[in-house]
Amino acid sequence: MNNNELFNAWINLTKYHERILKAMDYTLQSHYQLGIKEFYLLYYLAQSEQKKMRLSELVPKVGLSHSALSRLVTRLEQYRGESLVERKKDAVDKRSVDIFLLKKGEQFIKEMQLLISESLQKQMGEKDAENIKRLVD
Repeated sequence: MNNNELFNAWINLTKYHERILKAMDYTLQSHYQLGIKEFYLLYYLAQSEQKKMRLSELVPKVGLSHSALSRLVTRLEQYRGESLVERKKDAVDKRSVDIFLLKKGEQFIKEMQLLISESLQKQMGEKDAENIKRLVD
């Protein structure tokens, strides 16, 4: 593959990724009034061993600044009158803040994952799914 082919493949991949990401964000917004960034935060917390992470660890994973992520956590603490997450200052390092996934948040992320999986199945052809699997393997 020459440089121009690689560049064109990269451009097409980023356009495809952006289209899927926007579709997932729209799906989450229409069902839960939450977006893809909230999904990422809940997902990474759910995947963590103790269902908690430091706010500073979540910044690069979610792709937001520290202050924007803190505001997102506040929204999830107040989501429809129920908390999906909880923040606590670290007992040892008072400058650090831990974010905990609550039981309601665990249930919620499972529902969101199911919705996204179903949506991806509907929106993608079999060839698209195979290509994505091939790319990440």
